[in-house]
Amino acid sequence: MKNLRSVLKVSLLSLLVIMVAAFQLHAFQVFKNMVNYRNISSISVPMMPIAVKGPSIRVALLLDTSNSMDGLIEQAKSRLWEILAQLGTAHKEEATPTLLISLYEYGNDRLSSRSQFVRQVLPFTTDMDLVSKKLFELTTNGGEEYCGAVIGQSLKELDWGREANDLRLIYIAGNEGFNQGPIPYQQSCANAAEKDVVINTIFCGPYETGIALLWKQGAQVGKGTYSSIDQNQATVYIETPYDDTILQLNKQLNKTYIPFGSQGTNYQQNQVAQDKNADTYGKGNTVNRALFKSSKNYSNVNWDLVDAYRKDKKVVTQMKEEELPENFRGKDQQTKVKLIETQAATRDSIQQEIALYKIQRSTYLKQHQSEDDQDNLGASILEPLRKKAAEKGFTMGDDKEQKNYQASLVDYQGFLGISQEIQEYREGRKINFKRFKKMSKEPGVIVLDTRSKEMYDQKHFKGAIHLNFSDFTEEKLAKVIPSKDTKILIYCNNNIANDPKFFAAKSLPLALNIPTFINLYGYGYKDIYELADLVPIEDADLEMEGTAVGN
Repeated sequence: MKNLRSVLKVSLLSLLVIMVAAFQLHAFQVFKNMVNYRNISSISVPMMPIAVKGPSIRVALLLDTSNSMDGLIEQAKSRLWEILAQLGTAHKEEATPTLLISLYEYGNDRLSSRSQFVRQVLPFTTDMDLVSKKLFELTTNGGEEYCGAVIGQSLKELDWGREANDLRLIYIAGNEGFNQGPIPYQQSCANAAEKDVVINTIFCGPYETGIALLWKQGAQVGKGTYSSIDQNQATVYIETPYDDTILQLNKQLNKTYIPFGSQGTNYQQNQVAQDKNADTYGKGNTVNRALFKSSKNYSNVNWDLVDAYRKDKKVVTQMKEEELPENFRGKDQQTKVKLIETQAATRDSIQQEIALYKIQRSTYLKQHQSEDDQDNLGASILEPLRKKAAEKGFTMGDDKEQKNYQASLVDYQGFLGISQEIQEYREGRKINFKRFKKMSKEPGVIVLDTRSKEMYDQKHFKGAIHLNFSDFTEEKLAKVIPSKDTKILIYCNNNIANDPKFFAAKSLPLALNIPTFINLYGYGYKDIYELADLVPIEDADLEMEGTAVGN
């Protein structure tokens, strides 16, 4: 009996030693993984719960991060905003679909063999700045590339939704045999079909080699599209005449965000960080990011007061004072709402302006884009996506706009150019009332009133002729002022004081004299003078005529 107890003690002790050793091994593996990813980022950007209403587009990107895939990761970084800018134009009837992106890496030997060397980098998220952040943190390292395993894991872990007409897509990119690993790709693809998920395969290498390694077969079983790319091809963006203006507008756009909550500042820092990351691949890439930021799919309800207020106006009353920015604290609700709505209006204006330049830029690119620039990750993702989107009733905005409409005949850059050109000239042509009145008596001089016909008829400077500013064209100007050498004197509402009925003052930067002067100069009239004084309506030297004079 004593011997039996001794044997049992030894056995239990041995079991304990084995358990401790196993725990230490597991702890070491966990520590190793933590060390490998310890430098992810000093900016903490937490995940937020997602509530999806209406149609959605769900895209999972499965990227091989083994040693030979540096070129693929670089293409993913450099093409991300090009892809998202196009996805941001998608719509179904009048609804803008919710865009969700998930990111997986596989084939990296830093990953656990128990997970088949697969890691979910991000679940489905609407935060594209976070997608960019995580993409830029990816690094490559040799390993085993199991396509069946990563497809299977993404199908199991992700919420693919339940709406029949939602668009669900997997894009898997790599360069080893598609049939590697313990999980058959046929099984994973069959599971995808049950969830109405389309699998598109992208082979990094020669097209025929990808076919031999079963990447085309994988796409066929997954009811998707097979393509191949030269992963080491450098991304080349064509610069357009509209890029600099869009980038300036993007800087203005960033200033309209109002961070709130404990993580608001971190999110805003990440927004700026991803602008800088995009810029590492050139101006064209940064422009694509700015275009996406001007779309409805770039929403930051979890950290920006403007977006949060648009979603739920109660956010202002429900939020604790310490969660608000400093300039909001202690203010009454009306003031808070006014601050938010002012920023919202500014943002809308900037985004609308970016949208106008986007159409012109798109037209320019179509005229200058080389057909050779199709062997890249962006084209491999977007081409099958457009096809599947159409099957599900989605329309890509640019397709519709460019098919039916040309860009508007508006040249804001040209307007700015004329404005800058005449700045010094106009300063030398602003004259006081005494000189204005004296010059108006000279032979051949025209005093031009460009207010509405109704206001002109009732009261105007004596001897002035009329042409409504909204009617300015080359032809109509020529009828009232035939010679471009004519000396022209102009005035507007903001030159007359104490007469709000007939000379209601406009906001100073929007005074009618400014666009009138610029337009006359732009149409070729170079002898223009502008009244610089504010003259009281009671001034005895001010001569008026019209139906309301004397009443």
